[in-house]
Amino acid sequence: MIIIDLEWNQSPGNIDEDDPDYFVGDIIEIGAVRTDTRFKVTDRYRSLVRPVEIPVLSASVKKLTRISQEELRMQRPLNEILPEFMAWCGGDMLFGEWGTSDEKALRQNADLYGIELPEELSFVDLQEKFDRDYLYEEQRCSLSRAVEIMGVRIKGAHDALYDCINTALVFEKWCPDTLEILNMPEEEQE
Repeated sequence: MIIIDLEWNQSPGNIDEDDPDYFVGDIIEIGAVRTDTRFKVTDRYRSLVRPVEIPVLSASVKKLTRISQEELRMQRPLNEILPEFMAWCGGDMLFGEWGTSDEKALRQNADLYGIELPEELSFVDLQEKFDRDYLYEEQRCSLSRAVEIMGVRIKGAHDALYDCINTALVFEKWCPDTLEILNMPEEEQE
């Protein structure tokens, strides 16, 4: 499995996520880890991306990610980075994400650049799995809360790579054979 986390720049102003034309944002960082079947990290990927659609970083994104405009000016755009990232993924087309917004951002940005993602690419909402199958709650648990609950804190909230590592550590500690849970039909999990 590939655990992925993206950071992106958003337009200032009102955001209506229910609008079908709503653009999540311009990807500025890709972080990913490859895990074995027990969620041990076996490889890491991180790349900053120069935003093109929304080139000026918003103040809130700068503060949240601690990525500067200057750092991004020196980077390559997504149309160069995304094919490189997909090559790094190899045949691993099951992506785990904390929530569901990374999938939307990745698909929208790929469409924007005319990059075709593999048909077999699928996403698993690991946050929802953790909430439902570990906490037995329907309320969304933040990643920072999950790492506290599991006692596996490393550094770097809102750093794409560290968020992936934290997610893998949460799942590794929770259930060493979590891939069985991910593949199990929901009615059997209860």
